[in-house]
Amino acid sequence: MKRFALAIAAIIALFASHGVRAEQPVTIVDDPAVLAALDAKGFGFAGIFAVDGADDLKMLYSEVPAYRAVVDMVAADIATLRAEIKAGGRTLYEVTDGNVGRIMDMRWLKTEAARFRLVGVVNRLDRRDFTALQGDKSCGEVRFIYRLAYSFRKNGKVLASRLPFNFNAVYSVAPDADGGCVGVAGRWTPQIDENVDAGWLAGGPLAPEELTFKQLELNAQVVRFPSGQETEFGGQAAYLMRIFGIDGATVSENPLENTPDVARLSDDAALKKRLADYVIANVAAVDLGVYEIPDEFLAKKIISWSTFGSARQANHPFTPLFQPADFAGLDYAALKLVRTPEALVERLDNGACQGSGSAPCLLPSRAARPHVAESRHGDAARCRPRSG
Repeated sequence: MKRFALAIAAIIALFASHGVRAEQPVTIVDDPAVLAALDAKGFGFAGIFAVDGADDLKMLYSEVPAYRAVVDMVAADIATLRAEIKAGGRTLYEVTDGNVGRIMDMRWLKTEAARFRLVGVVNRLDRRDFTALQGDKSCGEVRFIYRLAYSFRKNGKVLASRLPFNFNAVYSVAPDADGGCVGVAGRWTPQIDENVDAGWLAGGPLAPEELTFKQLELNAQVVRFPSGQETEFGGQAAYLMRIFGIDGATVSENPLENTPDVARLSDDAALKKRLADYVIANVAAVDLGVYEIPDEFLAKKIISWSTFGSARQANHPFTPLFQPADFAGLDYAALKLVRTPEALVERLDNGACQGSGSAPCLLPSRAARPHVAESRHGDAARCRPRSG
């Protein structure tokens, strides 16, 4: 009898793990078969750039100005980082079998052997809290997570893998006719006789008429020092984080949410003072985790370092800017989570893209930060992928 019960439990777990049928709201789609079907139904990476059909990266780079602009911007960022690391005495290589530092080979983003595959879809209805701060009446966001993958034949063998290089396409969700979000939430909840498959998603919560493209977010491992070279850390990696606006062939650089431009603020005392004033005036919102620091203070690109990211000073952008004494006069008894000036600075650090060394800004929630796609933390969304 016990064996029979275990068998039934295993069958239930199997169906639940594949998301065949659900009676609870769907918050994440990560079933490979469903994602592949969505990719084929027009939800592929090329669709972001209004391209139909083949979406190998050689074609996108040669024929789509917006994609080419994004790649060229990223290439320039990586070249700058490479020069900085070389100035510190460390050489990086695109192709090597040695126990040496590696750097992203940008040819992967221009080759017919590679494409960005859909690896996750995330329901971020909870982001309505943040859109409301902007006066936006949309019902949160939907995020499509794409990961760089390659496949080619060499010496009669097919070589294929994925790389820790991720884009997150963010879409705003249209509200109900009455301006509410009850109907939107209902579309994410399958009925008892409905399966969470590509058809159900494409005709319901992911219906194109309900979604408006907002921005394209990058979280990519661009430098890696192997564990044999960095023995105390088990390896070391640098992640480039950016947000791009795309309007036809025009690409803009958007600021990273709640992530200060440390260099600029350090050189401008008046600007830093205005940021401190903002924090003091909005400390209750910072406490709850639902706040948006004005763009004038924010960075447009950052590098986050791993492993042991929470111990790395580079991943604590507010710490070099402010001392706890700068916020000593606040009434912490009135707050729910932050109880000391030290905790407030830490809270600000954790809200930044490189916060805690795992960069939550590319997938923020209210106070906690869930993780989604394939990576060390299980996410490629609004800042967090960490792959080995």
